[in-house]
Amino acid sequence: MADIGTRIAGIEFKNPVLTAAGPPVRDAQSIIKCVESGVGGIVTKTISTKPAPVPRPNMAALNRARILQMYNTVKNGNQQFYVKTAYRMDQGFINTELWTELSLEQWIDKELPMLKDLGVPLIVSVGYTPEDMKKIVPLLREFNIDAIEFSTHYITPGIITDIIKTIKSIMDIPVFPKLSPHHTDLLVEQAKEAEKSGADAIVAINSFGPTLSFDIYTRKPYMGSEFGFGWLSGPPIKPLAVRAVFDIARAVNIPVIGVGGISTGKDAIEHIMAGASAVGVCTQGIIEGKKAFGRIAQEIQDELDKMGFSSLEEIKGLYIKEMGMGQKIKTEGGIAKLIEQKCTGCKLCERVCQYEAISMVKKEGIRHLFPEINEEKCAACGLCVSICPTEALYLEF
Repeated sequence: MADIGTRIAGIEFKNPVLTAAGPPVRDAQSIIKCVESGVGGIVTKTISTKPAPVPRPNMAALNRARILQMYNTVKNGNQQFYVKTAYRMDQGFINTELWTELSLEQWIDKELPMLKDLGVPLIVSVGYTPEDMKKIVPLLREFNIDAIEFSTHYITPGIITDIIKTIKSIMDIPVFPKLSPHHTDLLVEQAKEAEKSGADAIVAINSFGPTLSFDIYTRKPYMGSEFGFGWLSGPPIKPLAVRAVFDIARAVNIPVIGVGGISTGKDAIEHIMAGASAVGVCTQGIIEGKKAFGRIAQEIQDELDKMGFSSLEEIKGLYIKEMGMGQKIKTEGGIAKLIEQKCTGCKLCERVCQYEAISMVKKEGIRHLFPEINEEKCAACGLCVSICPTEALYLEF
């Protein structure tokens, strides 16, 4: 059984799945439920000097009919039925959530005292300016917290150094800045500057935006904010988040915590192979509920066992190591190939092929059709491979 424990800034986590600041960790009771679900560590909702004036409504699943139910097939004699195991949103999630709706006083007097014997590392998220840190951080000294994360969501990049130095001057504790993808070209420079200023890890990334989504029939936005602007999270931002993790992990010598689009253990592993030491999960914890954290952790372990790895450390940064200086760009050759025993004849590959290189044909003795690939027409674009639900197609060069 693979060891999925990880270590960041001297803090030991039993598994790499952390909560990311947001609704699932809105107060002490919610945090305790996350711990009971099997999460490896807690990051609280962001605490500031004043409660957030959160617009209403402030959360929406985009394309609500596209929230998928994932099923496992169970066979019982000659019968076959399905057991629902989890929810995964395949589109996205828009929100205009801000920092905590609770006052600083409530966190200090009620919520944090309830977390003294949590059993997993506790990271308190704070925001936003150096002046805010001078008011908040001294109040955290009495609690046995393991690190402080600070959000850069509403600040200019130039004051990240000031915030790190302010926190460190008040409390001797690991500090993790959480970077936002407002300026993707600045992420690496921000990470480098944070490392020079004493940051102990980098958290990347926050939700993406501002974005806009509204009902075309009523012309009313899904968010209660001005103009209905919100922030995008969930599966659509995973490639952006993984790219950020990859770039930052190659540029700094401190750990990276990957956040963005993590719904499954495979998503988490992708972040870790791109260079993350741990991952933060928020949107999936909203859509599925708090059981998502423990499920994702278990899936990480199951996948590592399946792939033959004995520890999380073996896969950390594996993509960076194997990619080296990059790959040679191929502009010629290549063809899609079929693994017949995996094919179910669903016809998806034929439907999406833009080059009309795939046609479904009958094979003797088999009830369903198989894709036949025209080598002259196939452009090795890879779409059929990526969309095949049974991984029956692959590219050969």
